[in-house]
Amino acid sequence: MKRLQILTPTLFVGLLAATSGIGSLIPVCAEPPEIPAPPMVLVDDDPGVMMRAKLTKLKRVLDGLLRKDFASISRAARELKRISEVTQELHPRNDVYEHISTDFRRQCIQLHALASERDYEGVKSTYQKMTTTCIKCHEYVRDPRRLANLRSGDNDRPIPPR
Repeated sequence: MKRLQILTPTLFVGLLAATSGIGSLIPVCAEPPEIPAPPMVLVDDDPGVMMRAKLTKLKRVLDGLLRKDFASISRAARELKRISEVTQELHPRNDVYEHISTDFRRQCIQLHALASERDYEGVKSTYQKMTTTCIKCHEYVRDPRRLANLRSGDNDRPIPPR
């Protein structure tokens, strides 16, 4: 059986003195390294481009769900929210559209929080609600009866089919 050696105070002070010189050789950073900013959201005046960007992020959420990759889901949720905010500013709509967009952004925030908590069932349920919200919005924006009643000064523009 091996004996455990205990550091005596003299040995401890000796080791401390020997290693204190090494500390001066290691450069000390005054500031922590910068964390890169998340990628910028590319803004385009074409609503179809922005819708395809949202679709790409929604596919990443689905991919993350299938792989239980919560970090990927969380990133996609943050990016979806940012895209939604940008498109909201670019294309002001009426109260119904505003309500649907606000609901979508709330779901993005919820999705991010649930992914951070690694709540698989919550993420799955929120993703399904988001998909329903997307479909609801597209049905509203493409409603031919509503589009027929638009006045030329309205801010509403239909989302293109492609």
